[in-house]
Amino acid sequence: MPILHVKALPQKDSSKIAPALKKTCRAIAEFYECKPEHVWATWEELRPGLYFEGENSVDNQPVNTHPPIATLTCFELDDPERIEKLLLIASKTLSEALGLGDNMFITYQKAKSGEVVSGNKIVHK
Repeated sequence: MPILHVKALPQKDSSKIAPALKKTCRAIAEFYECKPEHVWATWEELRPGLYFEGENSVDNQPVNTHPPIATLTCFELDDPERIEKLLLIASKTLSEALGLGDNMFITYQKAKSGEVVSGNKIVHK
């Protein structure tokens, strides 16, 4: 079950956030070969002025700096090439839907068998 967590500054057009997350969930699900409802996405807005690149902070999401910062967590996806493809799909889909060009930062986190709880049960591969 892929989970995408995004932290970002206030967007210039906040009405794009929900459709962008839905589109990204569908793109991840297609690649991951699962139902879209098995892909989760969250959005957390960073308070204006509290996201720094060095000494520079901004109040709203710029197009070229201060990219949204995301983590994509997937269960037992081990193939480095598939991880790269999935990261690119998620990044391109989300950034394009938000109108941010290539201004996106996403890291991959592996959820391991025996180290995940879902439905009050340990999940094994």
